[in-house]
Amino acid sequence: MDTIGFDRVARELPEYRDRLLALDSAIKSQAFDIRFCVGQPVAVCGAQGTFFLTGSGATRALTEGLPATTAEEMESLFLQVCGHSVFSHQEEIREGYVNFGGGCRAGVCGTAVLENGRIQSLRDITTLVFRIPRACPGCGDRLFLEAGSLTGGVLVAGEPSSGKTTLLRDIARSLSMGKFAPSKRVAVLDQRGEIAGPWDLGPCTDVLLGYPKAQGLDIALRMLSPEVIVCDELSPSDFAPLRDAAFAGVQLVASVHAPPGELAKRPLCRRLLGTGAFSVVASLAGRGRPGEIAKVQKAGEALCPGGAGL
Repeated sequence: MDTIGFDRVARELPEYRDRLLALDSAIKSQAFDIRFCVGQPVAVCGAQGTFFLTGSGATRALTEGLPATTAEEMESLFLQVCGHSVFSHQEEIREGYVNFGGGCRAGVCGTAVLENGRIQSLRDITTLVFRIPRACPGCGDRLFLEAGSLTGGVLVAGEPSSGKTTLLRDIARSLSMGKFAPSKRVAVLDQRGEIAGPWDLGPCTDVLLGYPKAQGLDIALRMLSPEVIVCDELSPSDFAPLRDAAFAGVQLVASVHAPPGELAKRPLCRRLLGTGAFSVVASLAGRGRPGEIAKVQKAGEALCPGGAGL
């Protein structure tokens, strides 16, 4: 894996830029995220474990004396990723993240300010988690080679940091470019700005950036005449609009959180596969091998523990 995504994020963090960019490429290439927490050392977490930032490099050992993030540094960092306009990011902050361009996103933790039981904003920011965006050309090839032309929907299942978004990006590109079959019209619902980012998704891909899934699905169906709709991180609230889109005759490619072997245990996964909208399930290998497909199965087989692949 390359270091382009890591370096892109590091350059957005002026106070830490030089130290992060100077890290060994072996650390940067395996990183999932960079974590800042008030009172704690900066942590680079990845497939090979966690490394803590020192004054001149990084160490695996959590020892006394490591530079810790102060409340003042956290406030400055938060303002920087918001472009010094927190108000303009309020909708994102309510959802627990800030998008700062180029496919880069930071998860945000703090104290919730509630109104009528709904999060209105956050105060006293305590943690920022910067996800490392990556492209992995060809990581979806196994899906096409084993499942064929993908005339039905595809559900990508994996645990956090297993490369679900990376795989969706490659599938969208392959469909749009006609890598394995004639090119298809693809609509990507990129609610958090992570799927498309700065990457080329092919000549027949339309990106709906920042749209809530229900509205994005409706607009895509009515205005863009897609053959395939790609979206990330399904939740229970997405079930109805996705079902309606499938009934409209559009092929769906979507991802869901499900660690290896637990797909059949998750009510949302069972409901999604029960609609008939997804004919194939691509299960990811896990955090240690992000973007790598471990198994390709028919939907019915995926609901049976130990089900064989295609």
